[in-house]
Amino acid sequence: MPQVFLKIQNTLDKWGLIELQGMVDCPPAVKLQGAHIGDLHIDSSGTPQLVIGHHILTGKVHKLDKPLGVMLKTEEKTWTVKSIIEEKYIFKTRPKPIIQKK
Repeated sequence: MPQVFLKIQNTLDKWGLIELQGMVDCPPAVKLQGAHIGDLHIDSSGTPQLVIGHHILTGKVHKLDKPLGVMLKTEEKTWTVKSIIEEKYIFKTRPKPIIQKK
């Protein structure tokens, strides 16, 4: 059985998982990997809001039954644990347009 070594960082960043219903549509020339898609805000009551362009989505926080580990391969048999994801943000409703009042 092959052995894999894990190194746990001293301080783990808090990460979350975002789940969207539908898809993010963009022009074919634009690559989504590493791109800034929107801003995630959590209000005082703990409700997440995702702002993408001129649209806003309101979601809810769901605690994961089994946490997920985010790991980075540093050498051939060594992995570094970057973060542990314990919650996900679910956005099921349709986006609402942001309208500015003059």
